[in-house]
Amino acid sequence: MSTNIKCLTPQEEERFLITLRNRKDAERAYMLYHLMLITGLRLSEALSLNVEHASRIKVELKVKGWIKKGEKKDRFKTVYFPKALQEHLKDYLKVKVKKGESLLPEAPVFVSRNSARISPRQVQRDFKKWVRESGIESNLSPHSLRHTVGTRLLKEFKNAKLVQRYLGHSDVATTLRYYVDVFPEDLEEAAEMLAQK
Repeated sequence: MSTNIKCLTPQEEERFLITLRNRKDAERAYMLYHLMLITGLRLSEALSLNVEHASRIKVELKVKGWIKKGEKKDRFKTVYFPKALQEHLKDYLKVKVKKGESLLPEAPVFVSRNSARISPRQVQRDFKKWVRESGIESNLSPHSLRHTVGTRLLKEFKNAKLVQRYLGHSDVATTLRYYVDVFPEDLEEAAEMLAQK
């Protein structure tokens, strides 16, 4: 399964965020994608955020999940907003005020032009546009940002359990199924190490 994972390289991630940051018409997109690249949230989770969540350090989100035999089971996931992200959210709320958008606690953080919660479909269309404008491979989706976070965490910490907890996977087997091929160079290193024994 991991061979199908699409994620941004560090250079692509930087180019993508710079493209968005430099566009006045991309404030919402920049905030949303920056949030996803820090938190590893799924698109649906990010779009479910309300204004009341924006000022918190820690947010509890309900996640739809599946258990054996096709039964649906909701669970909760803890998401941390580091200081830099909290500052960005605070600045973004000021932008929302200038646009006349609601800052009521239950109001969505990310809204469409008609002030309704933005749809995942619209975000996916916009994402394709911004990726193209950034000059990055266009075969990416917003979920690629989540894979970018998972890949980056696993490479940095080499701890699948941490990645599982950070992304909110139900078990570490799910994490390993997606990220098993993150370290292709490890096979060569393992062979070299064994040859020295």
